[in-house]
Amino acid sequence: MRRSLALLLVGVLVIAACRNLPVTLVATPTGLATPVSTVTPEPEVTRTTLVLPTPSVTVQWVGTCSLARVLEVYRSFLQALNDGDLPALRAVLGIGMESAAESRWFAVIPRESELFGTGLFTERPEGFLDWVSQRSSQHERWNVLEFVQIEPSSGSRVVVTAALLREADDFIAKPFLSRIELDCDTGVVRSMVAGAVGADTLPTSPSALLAEALAQRSLRPPEVKEPCPRSSWAFGNAVGEGPVYLAVGPDAVVNVPDHATGSTEPVPLDVVVSASERGPVLLRLFALADETPVPLGRNGSALFLEPSGAGERSTTLSPMLQQAGCYVLQADGATWQQSIVFETIAEPLAAFVPQLVNVALPVDLRLVSAWRDGPDTVRVGLVGSTLVARLSIGVGGPGGPTLGVEQRCERIAERIDLCWVPHPVWGWPQAAVWDDGMRRYQLVVLAGNRDAWSEDDLRTLVRRLSLPEDPARVLQSRG
Repeated sequence: MRRSLALLLVGVLVIAACRNLPVTLVATPTGLATPVSTVTPEPEVTRTTLVLPTPSVTVQWVGTCSLARVLEVYRSFLQALNDGDLPALRAVLGIGMESAAESRWFAVIPRESELFGTGLFTERPEGFLDWVSQRSSQHERWNVLEFVQIEPSSGSRVVVTAALLREADDFIAKPFLSRIELDCDTGVVRSMVAGAVGADTLPTSPSALLAEALAQRSLRPPEVKEPCPRSSWAFGNAVGEGPVYLAVGPDAVVNVPDHATGSTEPVPLDVVVSASERGPVLLRLFALADETPVPLGRNGSALFLEPSGAGERSTTLSPMLQQAGCYVLQADGATWQQSIVFETIAEPLAAFVPQLVNVALPVDLRLVSAWRDGPDTVRVGLVGSTLVARLSIGVGGPGGPTLGVEQRCERIAERIDLCWVPHPVWGWPQAAVWDDGMRRYQLVVLAGNRDAWSEDDLRTLVRRLSLPEDPARVLQSRG
């Protein structure tokens, strides 16, 4: 069966690449569909009843549900979709029935990035109806090439797996695999998932089909590789533009020795998917330099997150990242693709900022990353329960620190002048700069709530970093 499916899809790919003509399918004695086309298409296409190929697969019967009934419901579904007949589609989807309130999957997973706009994932049949209404303007049409599997699901429901040809005015014909669950008793299509998959692969479930379809997409590295184009800060400890975020600190830097317990241990990477994204997500990791895939621990080269309406989703990846460099976490959803770029550093935090490692910082701030931002400057990521900040540490220089006309300045000690600018709403220090004679510190608060911290907290931070004789700092170091 798989060999037949492989040969069929390969043949369709060749035909689709050579033409973009309307297709009519007729059944052959062996059950395979033979595409027939005309050299000169008619200016107006008259819609006709779909001709489905005769199934050549063994059918497992479900109660009194006959093969004729299965094909009747299946054809009604495709006919309504191809005609853009929304009232007919509403009936075949069971919209308005009491049972239609349950969550159902309707997904179309395109392979090519330029076709993402033609894709879909929805848990509501009404969402699928809206998609058909939009795609009808491009004359979206599906035709069965071959029935691959027809098997019982539960009760009077049957799952039909088939190879189809997808065509529209805005792209050439594309073969794909679909799994449609229908109810013989009510004549309702309960769910549908479809996507381009490997020709020798027959997914065993709707989730497996979604995962395989997403895995068919190629890895897409950013155009710029040097220097490492790290992703921007999003919130808290996370970077990325969403809906997927990677919790590696505000600068997208991972100091490997502080995460892995040994040279042969994986580096845990926490991933968050926002609650607004309910569809399937496939995660893959690769090195930017040579696009080499990086295994994600026990999950292999990719991790699939099933659709979920339960809110925010999270998972932890366990890749081996002992080699310093630039890495890309690629996330693929039904209608989108996202890349998160981060950099791994071979040196530990203590190699960059030994003065911060054993210091108790105010408002529960903790050091999450450190890297060299120039020959004489180190940048540090600080994250707490109420505050997210960046701290740059460079060589002290002549002249006092300054932040502009809105700054407020004071002397913390004999040799430390501190200047800071208040938050326009909350009033606490949003940016600060001070010089202790050896180093100049520049602090920028990226986010904080109303009571995130105070002027006294800033003074405490300055003393603990720039006054080593401070008793609190000495006590903490000894502890």
